[in-house]
Amino acid sequence: MFRQNSWTSIQGGEQLAELSSYYGGMTPPDKPHIYKLYVYALDKLLNLERGFLLNELYREMDGHILAEYTLKGIYEN
Repeated sequence: MFRQNSWTSIQGGEQLAELSSYYGGMTPPDKPHIYKLYVYALDKLLNLERGFLLNELYREMDGHILAEYTLKGIYEN
């Protein structure tokens, strides 16, 4: 089983799981770009199956977020 990213979704072009099992981000080759890391404090453990999709994560977190933080970093190339 592959750990797949969201490229298997309609928005990602429904790419095959084998091709969607690594990070290959949409990075501009010639200029700096920003990475964002979203951190959530929850009041419960989430019940998600391996290989869950982002919408399933948000649905499971709904109503259980105690705090959240976004960490941004710039990759200069």
